[in-house]
Amino acid sequence: MKILIADDHPLYRMALSGLLTQLDDNTDIVDCNDFDELQAEMAADTSKPDLIIIDVRMPGKNFNEVLTELKEGHPSIPVVVISASEEIAVMTNALKLGADGYIPKSSTREVLISAIRLVLSGGKYIPSQAFSMSMQNFGTFGNKQKTTANGTENATHSLTRRQKNVLDLMAQGQSNREIAAALELAESTIKVHITAIFRTLGVNNRTQAVLHAKEFA
Repeated sequence: MKILIADDHPLYRMALSGLLTQLDDNTDIVDCNDFDELQAEMAADTSKPDLIIIDVRMPGKNFNEVLTELKEGHPSIPVVVISASEEIAVMTNALKLGADGYIPKSSTREVLISAIRLVLSGGKYIPSQAFSMSMQNFGTFGNKQKTTANGTENATHSLTRRQKNVLDLMAQGQSNREIAAALELAESTIKVHITAIFRTLGVNNRTQAVLHAKEFA
């Protein structure tokens, strides 16, 4: 697996690279110091990365331009923003532009790894700090539950395949540890999936999520 990291702080890049080697025994990390190096690497005639990780504020081109170009030019490659900024406006902007996840640098290593695994499995990671944003803003990039004139529309179709697997096992009464064992994932990753399920379905706990799924089964 190839991961491209763009961050202008060498020590953080080094620490992050060491942490990301936990994802796979054959993880290949490519470092970039700024947006210009990132774009040069993407333009080079080499194998494209499986994941791109970028910071918000770096030398070179404008963040908005770079993220937009990455998502338009390489839509199949997930892009995760890892930044020291925990401003809601910054998070919202990145996610609106198509980022597949936003991870504050204050996050624990367990959260960071779980979030990266969620994105690699096809999900979108939104930090807990962003939950306080208005539903009007959230709805522009999230999979919030929709309403129609006839009532609540099924939001389960917005779940990723892995999230549906987790929800099915939740409906069978399995614990997080049992679900993790069944899907061969870390328990912390299952917790991230469950948080995403709650957000997508507009529920607050496992019981509500299971009832919602059964209602629209």
